Amino acid sequence: MKFPIDKLNPSSKGEEIAGLMRFEIISGHLKPGDIVSENSIAKKYNSSRSPSREALRILQNERLLSLNRTGVEIIGLSQKDIEELSDIRYLIENFAIKECTKKNDDELIAFLNFTVEKMKIAINKEDPTELAFQDIAFHEAIIKASNHDQIHHWWKNIEKLIVTALLIATEKRFSTETKTDFKEFLVESHLNIVDVIRDGRIDEVEEILQTHFIDTRATVRKSVFINNEFKKGH
Repeated sequence: MKFPIDKLNPSSKGEEIAGLMRFEIISGHLKPGDIVSENSIAKKYNSSRSPSREALRILQNERLLSLNRTGVEIIGLSQKDIEELSDIRYLIENFAIKECTKKNDDELIAFLNFTVEKMKIAINKEDPTELAFQDIAFHEAIIKASNHDQIHHWWKNIEKLIVTALLIATEKRFSTETKTDFKEFLVESHLNIVDVIRDGRIDEVEEILQTHFIDTRATVRKSVFINNEFKKGH
């Protein structure tokens, strides 16, 4: 799988390099314990050292690598990291969906239904990249519509990790599950979210979202490269 860095719209060469390295780390191409340097990164991604340094700072803040005397050591994601990212995402979306059930936002409902249709097309075309980005667009629209600046800020802090993990998981899902079963569950689980928002059924949000997240957690857990070693800082 070639990582679609252009779809992330990086604002700098450093962010572009960080996106590509993030994918290599989470997919396991760069493994825990691997050592890299500013010079090797600059050479690999055809850049100067300054963008390489920026990329390393970004990934250090995401706790995917550490800077030490021997160079830059890859850490990756532990099982605990995966679970905690899922927990944070669940808390964010649980709040956002509940807020949206109070709004009677016809424009949001129309966008969500349209996005589900685009997800169906991506599944039929067997395009995991497009499906993953439409999936993220669906959930991010709800977060934005909640009109809560701090919730949106927290989402942005984990968004790139979530997008990268979802891309890897969706690619694997296409290769291991039948399209019919995959399509039926994925479409139904998203339409259930649309229904509770449209009908204002706030009491049903947690049940619907838990069902959705049980599947998402399991898919990501089976797909991303897990660092089973003790992670520094934990």
